Amino acid sequence: MKNKKIYFLALLTMALVFNSCDTNTEEFQAVSPSDSFETKSGSIIVNPLSSSFEIVVTASEAYTADRSLPIEVTNASTGSALQYSFSGNVEIRAGELTGSTMVGFELANIPSGVTQDLVLRLVSTSEEITISYTKICISNDVMVKLIFDNYPEETEWRITDSANSVVQSGGPYPGETSFEASYTLPDGNYTFTITDIYGDGICCSYGDGSYLVELPNCSTILGQGGEFGASESITFSLP
Repeated sequence: MKNKKIYFLALLTMALVFNSCDTNTEEFQAVSPSDSFETKSGSIIVNPLSSSFEIVVTASEAYTADRSLPIEVTNASTGSALQYSFSGNVEIRAGELTGSTMVGFELANIPSGVTQDLVLRLVSTSEEITISYTKICISNDVMVKLIFDNYPEETEWRITDSANSVVQSGGPYPGETSFEASYTLPDGNYTFTITDIYGDGICCSYGDGSYLVELPNCSTILGQGGEFGASESITFSLP
């Protein structure tokens, strides 16, 4: 009878030990880290002083090795691919819980005053972040650039204000090949007009001439061309 009690206690002890091992195995079983964007949305005003946005990805726990997490642009993005650039992935170093990458916005390729969205997806989890970006650049510095055809003495130009008063002008340019100048104008509405005395423009029958009017500080083109008849005009407003 005593031997049976000892045998029963031995079986009971073994059962408890095995059950305890199973419990501990489940409790300390490794869980795969889950990656996510630190924020689901963000915005940026793009101008000469601000043209990049930081994307941060977090992990639920650290890895023992470096990881590279791919990020892709989704079809929900409304802007052109020429308007932004980024590496296409986020690096999370071994032992760390976060990693980041920068999205750069190309000032020259973004239209002013139009809000657009860049939607990025974390490939590992399909989680998305929406970055809204708007180019807002205020400048009253107007640059005029001219490349003449074979007859620069035929080319003249002027800038007039809303009262049709000439505020800046130039030409003709005998013997010259190009012209470039910058002017600071007060707020208002303006018209730039370029003329060719012969009436055949500055391109392309007698040389490859062209004109460009821009806000250089904002990488904004107000107007450009070269193929016209006797004259061509563009309008713009400042700021």
